[in-house]
Order: sequence, then structure tokens, then C-alpha cells
Amino acid sequence: MKLLRLLPVALVAMVIFFGGLLVGGHPQETGLTELPDEIQSVLLGNSGQDLSAQVLDVLRERYFTEFDEAELEQTSVDALLDSLDDPFTVYLDPDELERLRDRTNGRFQGVGLQVTQQDGRVVVTGVFKGSPAEEAGLMHGDIIVAVDGEPTADRDLDEIVQQIRGPEGVEVVLRLVRPGKVRRIEVPLERAKIELDVVTSRVEELGGRRVGYVALSQFTRGATGDVREAVERLGADGVIGYVLDLRGDPGGLVSEAVGVGSVFLPKGSLIATTEGRKVPRDELRASGDPLTTSAPLVVLVDGDSASSAEIVSGALRDHGRATLVGSETFGKALVQSTVPLRDGGALKLTTAQYETPDGLNVNKNGLVPSVRAADDPATPRDEALDAALGVIAAAR
Repeated sequence: MKLLRLLPVALVAMVIFFGGLLVGGHPQETGLTELPDEIQSVLLGNSGQDLSAQVLDVLRERYFTEFDEAELEQTSVDALLDSLDDPFTVYLDPDELERLRDRTNGRFQGVGLQVTQQDGRVVVTGVFKGSPAEEAGLMHGDIIVAVDGEPTADRDLDEIVQQIRGPEGVEVVLRLVRPGKVRRIEVPLERAKIELDVVTSRVEELGGRRVGYVALSQFTRGATGDVREAVERLGADGVIGYVLDLRGDPGGLVSEAVGVGSVFLPKGSLIATTEGRKVPRDELRASGDPLTTSAPLVVLVDGDSASSAEIVSGALRDHGRATLVGSETFGKALVQSTVPLRDGGALKLTTAQYETPDGLNVNKNGLVPSVRAADDPATPRDEALDAALGVIAAAR
């Protein structure tokens, strides 16, 4: 644990030490032509400790002023992980790990918003039913320009999200810009416990015929059962086809992606192939009994459809089971694991990448829809959904 968290500290400390000898260009004036025996002994490992622990011990004993050891450790682990050039491999402190567990289980404390970052702006992509955000009238497409008076422009999205979230009963003030409006809006929201209802469904009318609409906001634990229940209920209502809306869905549990794919694909169908340096090649296949394998199906996607949402979209497309409508997806063909650490936090790291059944790696590329369409938030209609319904009409 200490080696992971402190190795960059060892490098920084040695640079500082030798740098001190060279500043000004006169190292001989220091009187040090080699390291003192006592320091040399520690740095060469005679103490039996790993290198990072040795350097930290030297800093504790000899550094000229007080320093925040916890902050030094955090800086070092962040620097280590940053060197991987993988924004999805991160250290989670105990509080962040607990929030991740809550999100995986479909619950958290906040205002009930789903957001993304576009060109440095924080844009609302979803508003959860019954949440403080919905009650205050926030809408898809709203741009959050400040949180509690602090501008959001060009800040890290995770930092902004954590600022919006917080303890139940505590107020947060969002400053918004609404598309088509000039005046900015100040919206005070009281945070609450949010239990995510990740699936919404309804019947859409199409020229006197009925189409089942199912939207999945996240692949949280239990999402498969909710999707299956919605599709079964709509099928009993006599729908002629289905729209599976994965716009704004950031992904989630891979097991739930396999489960959702299994609702529409025959048992045994290949959903994705995963492989990593330490993870053997594995085929994820549909299991259980599908509810429908022939009714026309459209999957709605956009630039915020990622990870598990792309696994499902790619599988349904490659098997010829669905038509993709919308805009190019995010492009995250990565499988991640969370490894607990001794400090109560965890390392969330990428352990494998996946390919669609046709062998496409969508990482950093995304899935390209057959029919391009986008919703205009300034209009009452959902233009992308209209395009999806049009595809189903043509299929009948």
C-alpha cells in the first residue's frame, strides 16, 4: 500500500535533495561530495523498508518544516495514476468509495440530476423523477454555470458533481442558463436522499399503433429486472415494437449489461468479448429466456451513452437485432474493477477492454448510429425519438 501511494514522493524527495546541492552552480560549497552514511544507509534500503517508506521516514526526521503527510501521500498516488494516462483509473478515498457503492445500488444524497461536460460547460442530461431538481423545474439541456456562486467553467466534472451532492437537508444554489433564454436563473435546491428509478416506460402512439418506450438511465444493480418487467408489461399491451433509450446512460455494472442484452437476444448470443493483460479472454453471452427476438427494436444513443450502454448497443446492432438512432456514443470500451485498500479506500482501475460481437473496439471512437438524430431542447417534441419511431414504422 505504501509503495503504491508514496513512490512518486520518493522520486520528488530525491530530486529536491540533489537539486539543493546544484542550485547556484556551486555544489562543492556545500561540503557534500557524497551522502552522509546515516542517510545513505536509509536510502539504500539497509533498514529493510521499501524505498517509498524510507524516503518518508527521512522527510519525517529531517525535513526543515512541518508538512501534511496525508496530503503528500494523496499527491503521490494521484501523480502515479496520472502517469497511466487513463482517466478512469483513480484512487477513491473512503467517502468516495461509499458514494460509488451508493451509485451502484441506485441511491445517493443530492438533488437528482445527471450531468455531462461539453466544451467546458456542465450540461444537464437527465432529471430524476420526484427529485428536488424535478420539483424546481430543471430540464434536460440546462447549463449549470455556477454552484454556490463558484463558476463551473473548465473545472473538473467530478469536483463539480461532488459539490452539487451533499448531506440531506443542506441547500445548494445552482445558477443556470436555459437554451433560448438570455437571463440566468438562480435555483436553490435542498438536497435529499435519492432512490433512483432507473427505468421509465410508456406507450407511444404511431399512426394508430402502439410502440413500447423503455428508458434506462444507468446500469445499476437490478436494472435487468426492471427492464425485463417493463418490456413484458408493454408486450402485454400489444405494442408492435420497442425503443430502448440509452441516451445519457453512463453505464454501470457489466453483469447488468449482459442481462439487458439477454432480454432481446437469443440465449447464448455473444454480447461482448473482454480481455486484459492479467484477464484471460472471455466471452460474455446472453443467458435466460429473451422476451422478444423479432419485434422491431431501436436503440437511442448519444454522446453520453458509455460503457455498459455501448456494450448493449453494440451487441444488439452487430446481431442485426436493433437499429441505432441518435449521435455517436462516448467511446469507453473498458471494464473496471474496484480493489479495496488498507486505508478504507479503494483503487478503481481498468482491468480489461471489450470488443463488440463483430470485433469492434469502441474505445475513444464510439458507435456510429445508422440514423443520425438529435433532440432540440428548445422544442416541446423529442426529435430523436420521432426519428426512432419513424424507423419502426418503416420496419412494419
